[in-house]
Amino acid sequence: MSKRIVFSSLLIAAIATGCAMPLSSREAPALEDTNWHLVAISGAELTVPGEPPVELRFMDGRVNFHGCNALSGRYIQEGNWLSVPKGFVGTRMSCAPALMTLDATATKLLESGVRLKREGDRLSLEGQGQTWQFQRQNAPKQPAQQ
Repeated sequence: MSKRIVFSSLLIAAIATGCAMPLSSREAPALEDTNWHLVAISGAELTVPGEPPVELRFMDGRVNFHGCNALSGRYIQEGNWLSVPKGFVGTRMSCAPALMTLDATATKLLESGVRLKREGDRLSLEGQGQTWQFQRQNAPKQPAQQ
């Protein structure tokens, strides 16, 4: 009888854990070797500058954010969840207050973790009551159909 209780408890724990886990890597948005420009922010009083473009790049296991300063950190992606748990390193230039605020907010957002959603050439990062929307840049060319 006690074996049944233990097995049932383990089964319930496995099911509960499985429900809380992020999407599998098969369903996760592929980000490595992509480049994005910030186009909109909702849920925060931030202004997206027209020039220079605010960039987000994923390469060699690092995410690079460039608003005012060049920020870089190792990212962890688990399904549709992305974070930079060890933080960013980067330059410390002084820029317009709006860009400085954008850098600080992006750092806090990515270090705490975001939910990812990718639809074609659009990427959304959701967290802390904000949604940051990016447009893909330099997408690989599709082969011509014959």
